[in-house]
Amino acid sequence: MKSDLKRGLSGSTLKLIALSSMLIDHTGAIVVLRMIRNRGGTTAMTAKAYQAFMSDYSWLVTLYDLMRLVGRLAFPLFCLLLVEGFLHTRHLGRYLRNLGLFALLSEPCFDLALNGTWLEFTSQNVFFTLFLGLLTLTGIRWVEQRFGNLHYAAAWLLKALVTAAGCLLAFLLRTDYAACGVLCIGLMYMLRSHRVRAFAAGCIPLLLLSSSQLFSYFALPLVGKYNGTRGISLKYVFYAFYPVHLLLLGFVAQIPGL
Repeated sequence: MKSDLKRGLSGSTLKLIALSSMLIDHTGAIVVLRMIRNRGGTTAMTAKAYQAFMSDYSWLVTLYDLMRLVGRLAFPLFCLLLVEGFLHTRHLGRYLRNLGLFALLSEPCFDLALNGTWLEFTSQNVFFTLFLGLLTLTGIRWVEQRFGNLHYAAAWLLKALVTAAGCLLAFLLRTDYAACGVLCIGLMYMLRSHRVRAFAAGCIPLLLLSSSQLFSYFALPLVGKYNGTRGISLKYVFYAFYPVHLLLLGFVAQIPGL
């Protein structure tokens, strides 16, 4: 039995894959996009200007597109791991505290990398989405424990209302992935009895953001290989990696002549 558990992918392996995907995605969104803009590429180009730009820099646009597609694996994998962490943590309060704290610490780095300024409020980083998602799961579990004897449909209605409240908060705060991100987390938890189906269902709301989110489903084979084990501890590696890599990419994007 123990040898069977060692087969497949551990949680830490999935986390490293998600971190790599996120790094590739953010390098494209921050550095490569800045390179495109520095060479005159904008969404406001005329058709003639676009043709001229693409004749010289189509490779750069292709690189950007490919990097962003690879990045579609990251968020749903992080959502899956959040659900797994919620199911197994013995310190929920500490889990919530860490996500909330790093959401605040990461925001200046996120704003610098994406918007070129240390603090602005048009969008908030993904830690806020994960924090609200975890808060939503806490509310859903409370419903399950407090109203477990309710009729099946009534219990699901209450859980849907809790999820809707979490989605509304994410929408109002303009977090990364916003309401779709919180709904993704909620669906993965509520359908957790079959992990692969739960992951597939959780990716559906993400399609509302962009058709490129279809590439999230390329993570399904990875989820199918997940063996449910923790692997090596990477908790604080993830927490630190997010703001640090954004900060470094933000500085790289400011290099003159990039």
